[in-house]
Amino acid sequence: MKKLFYLAVMTVLLVGCSKGNSTGNSDSDSILGEEEIMVEKDSIGPAVYITRDSIGAIKIGMPMNEIPDSVADLYNKKTLGASQDAVTIEFSNEYGESFVAYDFGENKVDVLNLIGNYVKVKAPRGDFSLGDSFRKVLELPGVKAEWAGYDDTGMWYWNWEGLWFAPSQENLPEILARRLYHSDMHPTQADFTDEVTIGFIGTGLPF
Repeated sequence: MKKLFYLAVMTVLLVGCSKGNSTGNSDSDSILGEEEIMVEKDSIGPAVYITRDSIGAIKIGMPMNEIPDSVADLYNKKTLGASQDAVTIEFSNEYGESFVAYDFGENKVDVLNLIGNYVKVKAPRGDFSLGDSFRKVLELPGVKAEWAGYDDTGMWYWNWEGLWFAPSQENLPEILARRLYHSDMHPTQADFTDEVTIGFIGTGLPF
């Protein structure tokens, strides 16, 4: 429930790139560096997207016991687990943890949530993933903020074409941190800064 959401948020994988600058590099060194960069990009494979009803071959409603042990270009490891309300399967690949499937008791996939940035959201202004600026969510055409209550509390999420989004708990401006957990204090676009990132993407909520 609430603890599960925070766990999902805090396990977001942020991928950073760094460049080293030096003087006196030869032209051949520069060309080699460009070739290495191209190989690294190509090795990631084709883009994989989350939609309202699937992540690649893993679809909402499919039996949990029929999920393959691996799917090319999607995952090569699955780990069984459980939350307070669901049986879970965590999917990983060579880039790390990727996404989780939740079964709330009927032996079928009910919800898919991202826990890494390998899987993307295909948006009109370009793909994005966990760890990107939350402004990319706010720019989605027709996106709506919706209050989700659970137990005696709740939180604002954003819904777009059946996908759910929430900001990371890190780098929240004070006013956004106050409004995010009050049903009568709707967050506005002005409450977000460039430092606020996407901490949750899913086909639904994990509770």
